[in-house]
Amino acid sequence: MGKRGGNDSPKPHLKPVEKIEVSEKHVGRRAIAAAVFLLIGVGAFAYFIVGLVRGEPGWTEITALSSKVNCSGDFIFLYELGTEGGSAQSEKQSVTAVYTAAAEKAYWMFENVRAAGDVAEDDEENTVSADKTTADGKAAAGYTNEIHGCAVAEAANGKNALPAAGSVRFLNDHPNEEVTIDAPLYEAFAKLDAAGGRWLYLPAVYQTYNNLFASEADPIAAEFDPRMNEEVAAYFKEVLAYANDPDEVELELLGDHRVRLSVSDEYLAFAAENGIDSFIDLYWMKNAFIADYLAESLSEAGFTHGSISSYDGFVRNLDGREVNYSFNIYDRVVTGQQAAQILPLAVLQYRGPVSLVYLRDYAMNSLDRQYYYQTAGGEMRTAYIDPQDGLCRNSVSSLVSYSYDDSVGCADILLSMIPVYIADEFDAGAVEALAGERGGADGVSAASAAEDADGAAAPAGAVYSIYRLGNEIHANDPAAEFTEIYEGYTIVK
Repeated sequence: MGKRGGNDSPKPHLKPVEKIEVSEKHVGRRAIAAAVFLLIGVGAFAYFIVGLVRGEPGWTEITALSSKVNCSGDFIFLYELGTEGGSAQSEKQSVTAVYTAAAEKAYWMFENVRAAGDVAEDDEENTVSADKTTADGKAAAGYTNEIHGCAVAEAANGKNALPAAGSVRFLNDHPNEEVTIDAPLYEAFAKLDAAGGRWLYLPAVYQTYNNLFASEADPIAAEFDPRMNEEVAAYFKEVLAYANDPDEVELELLGDHRVRLSVSDEYLAFAAENGIDSFIDLYWMKNAFIADYLAESLSEAGFTHGSISSYDGFVRNLDGREVNYSFNIYDRVVTGQQAAQILPLAVLQYRGPVSLVYLRDYAMNSLDRQYYYQTAGGEMRTAYIDPQDGLCRNSVSSLVSYSYDDSVGCADILLSMIPVYIADEFDAGAVEALAGERGGADGVSAASAAEDADGAAAPAGAVYSIYRLGNEIHANDPAAEFTEIYEGYTIVK
C-alpha cells in the first residue's frame, strides 16, 4: 500500500509501477507535493498528500471531527498552521470547526441519500415527516438539519433556527412541488442548466452502471453492460426517451433559491414500474461541486493556507502565498501486447490558488473502483456516460484541466470539459479554445489573474489542459513548468 515519505518513490527512469508513493527529497522552502494518489486499503480513501520538508513544521491534515455523516471521507484537507503568529492549536480548532460544519452540510445537500427515520431523534415534538410541507413548498417547522443539511431559515421569533427542506434526495422524493433549497445547491443546478447537458437526469442509467462496476467477473458485468446486453440497451433507450426530454423531466429554477422538479405522469408511472426512485443525481460529478463549496466556506472564514483534494480528482488549492505546489501527471499507457500500466509521466509545478480537475478512464485507488470496471480483455467501463445513448465514452485516457482564475471552480472546469472528454474523438481545438481568453458568466474578467512566464496577465477564465497523445505530453499553459519527465516522453506546448 502507498505510504508517506521514503526514498523509493517512482522516478522517470524506473520501470512502471502501480504502487504510488511520495518522495521526501528537498524541493524548496515549504514546497508541497499535493497531487499523488495513495491506495490505503479497503474501506479507506485515496488522497493527495503534502511532501513535508524536513525542518519546516506546520503542515497537518485537517480531519472533520463529527459523529454525523459527512463527506470528508472523500477528501484530504492539508493546511499549514501557525503562519500568522498566533496559536497553532487554536487555529487548528477553528479551521477544523469550519471544515467539519461544511463537510456535514455538503453531504446532505449534494448526495442523493436519505437519513434513517427522516426525522431528528432528539426533537420529537418539533419534527414532521418528509412529506409535510407548507403551501409554498417550504418544509414545515422542525424539518431537521440532520436529514438534509441545508441552510437554516430564521424562525418567526428570530430565536430558533429551522432548516429549510432541500437537497438532491428531498427533490427526488417531492417531484412536482416547489421547494426552497440552499444557495450552493441552487448555484450548482444553475451551472448545470447553463451547460446545457442532461447528465443530471441519468440516475436510472447510473443505477445499472453501479451493478456493472460492482461485478466480479465479465459474465456478471455483461448482464449490465449496454454494449454487451441488448436488453439493457433497449431499457436505456426507454429511460433516455424520458431523461432527455424536458417535457418529461426538468428541474425548473424559479428564482430566490426556489426550484421545482417537474416529472410527467408518464415518467412517474414508468419509474414506479421499473423501480426507479430518482430523477436527478449528481453522481460522479458531485465532488466537483462539493470541493468548490468546501473551498469557498474555508476562504470566507479566512482559512486559505492549504489545499483540498478529492480521491476522484477534484482539487482546490486555496493558497495565495508564494508556496510551491506540484501535481503528478499520470496516464494509463498500453504498449504493444503488454497490459496497460499507469505511468507517472511528469510533475507539474505551480503556485497560487488553482482549481484542478483530473478526468481518467482508469481507477487510481480503491474508492475509484465504484466508477470503473476493466474487462479481462483490458476494455474500460466508466461513469462518464453519454446521455444520448447511455454508453460510456472517453476521448483520451487522461485529461488534467485547471485554472488560476479565482472565479473558475472545479465545477466550472468540469462542465466545460465534459463535452470534450465524453466523446468518441478528442477535440484538441476545443481544448485550445478554452485556454484562450473567455469571460465569466457575466462577461466580466476576474479581478485577479495568474501571470504567464513573461509576467503578462493570463486570459480571464482560461482553463488550461494537459493530455497525452502517443509519446507527447501536450500542455497549453505557457507558464507550466514540468519536472521528472518520464523517459521517452516529451512536453509539447
